[in-house]
Amino acid sequence: MPRFELIERASQMNSYLLFVSLLSLTFIAYARISTPDALTLSWKRFWKLSKMESFGFDDEKIRPETQSLFLGNAFVSFSLSTYLFLLTYFERLDALGLAFAFVCFFLIFQLLNFRLALFVTDNWKLVSHIAEINKQVWSFVGLVYLGLSFLWLIYGQANSLLQQAFIIVGLSGYVWRLIKAWRACLQANLEWYYLILYLCALEILPILFVWRWLSGEYI
Repeated sequence: MPRFELIERASQMNSYLLFVSLLSLTFIAYARISTPDALTLSWKRFWKLSKMESFGFDDEKIRPETQSLFLGNAFVSFSLSTYLFLLTYFERLDALGLAFAFVCFFLIFQLLNFRLALFVTDNWKLVSHIAEINKQVWSFVGLVYLGLSFLWLIYGQANSLLQQAFIIVGLSGYVWRLIKAWRACLQANLEWYYLILYLCALEILPILFVWRWLSGEYI
C-alpha cells in the first residue's frame, strides 16, 4: 500500500527561500575567489566621494565578472527581501508578483532616468560616471540585503524590526546614490537648475505616483 507523507507548506516555502539566499551567497563566494578583497573594495567604493578626475579609485582592482556577481547578488537579495517584506501584507502569489514588478520597475527606473536627463541636457559624457555610481551603491546595498534576508528567514517574515530595516536600508541607499550623483554633476560644472529639474521630474514625481498607486488612490 503506498505511503503518503505530509509536508508543511510553510517549511517547504522556507526551504525554497533559503535556497535563493544560498544562491546569492554563492555569487559572493565566487566574487571573493575572483577578487580576494572584493568586500573591502565594495565598502570603500560605496563611501568614496571622488573627484571626477580620480573617479577610477580602486575600480581597476575589481574585475568585470566580480562586479557582475555583486550586481547579481543585489538583484536576488533585493528581490527576496522585497518578497519577504510584502508577505506581511499579501498572500504568497500576490506578494511574489508585486515583488517582481516592483524590483523590475525600480531597476529599469535606475538605469534610464539619469540617462534621459543627461541626453536632454546634452551632458552624455557623465553617463559612465553616474552608471558607476549606481554599481557602487547597489552592489554594497545588495550585501546588506543578503544579510537581512538571512535574518528574516531565521526570525520570521512578521518581524517588525526587519521590516523597518528593509525600508531604512532602501531609502538610505537611494538617498546616498543621489548625493554621490549630485556631487559628480556639480564637479562636472552641470548647471544647478538642471539638477533641480531632474530631482523633481525624474526622481520625486515617479516615486510619489507609485506610492499613491500602491495606496489605492488610482485603482
